[in-house]
Amino acid sequence: TCNTPKQAESRMKNVWEIVEWIRKLHDDGAGKETLSDIIAHMSLVDMLERNSEEKEQDAVALMTLHAAKGLEFPNVFLVGVEEELLPHANSLDEHSIQEERRLAYVGITRAQKNLTISYAKVRSRYGDTATVEPSRFLDELPPEHLEWEDKKVVSPEERQETARAYISNLQALLGD
Repeated sequence: TCNTPKQAESRMKNVWEIVEWIRKLHDDGAGKETLSDIIAHMSLVDMLERNSEEKEQDAVALMTLHAAKGLEFPNVFLVGVEEELLPHANSLDEHSIQEERRLAYVGITRAQKNLTISYAKVRSRYGDTATVEPSRFLDELPPEHLEWEDKKVVSPEERQETARAYISNLQALLGD
């Protein structure tokens, strides 16, 4: 459904663009863009058009990080910034991790004024409760630009001292 005739016209234009693109791809036999490329482009164009039409509305836009590319908002909330979600559990190799890092960057840079990042300490998965870890990408953010709730900011010296104490305790347990 569309709210305005302009939105309906825009969506029909997208449909005809897909039809024309598929026809052209078939005729050329060597299209450079994939179907997902063209759909992502048209989704972005549609989202930008809707955003400009709804500028005056007081609303919340929910979207994936992929869909947020190219858009900006005064306030951005990134939720579920946890290991196995960002980066995704299927991202095993370094290339995949880098792509997930780029997605995190996309989310972070969408904020014009305020960015709020959240993660759960415990999550229900398939009926089981599991403890989850914050995303490793959070450790890569410059600490001077962060305000944590319920998390003490640890200096590099404190972190090193904690690591030394941990190693010392391990050595004592192993009898070395």
